[in-house]
Amino acid sequence: MLKREKKLEKKIALRRIKILLDKAHEVKFEDYELARRYVELARRIAMKYRLRIPREERLFCKKCLYPYRYDRIRVRVAKSRVIITCLNCGFVRRIPIRPARVIKKPEK
Repeated sequence: MLKREKKLEKKIALRRIKILLDKAHEVKFEDYELARRYVELARRIAMKYRLRIPREERLFCKKCLYPYRYDRIRVRVAKSRVIITCLNCGFVRRIPIRPARVIKKPEK
């Protein structure tokens, strides 16, 4: 009986997810349904291999799985968050903004 190489499988799955999401961003203005299908396949692969979709690749609505083509982006400085509203389904995504870390020098 052969032993599964889970690390290799996850590495391949992550590469495929990135390829599918890149293709979705390329095609989203020509064929929107095909772009949605690419996002759906990438999400299924991520769920099967228990991977997170990389943060910089999350440019699609979590609810309707459409890539953000028509959306409203607002920045709330007082509450330190970015609000993205999907104009397809109305889902609102709130992303907190963390302040930059200040590295303190030790006193002599």
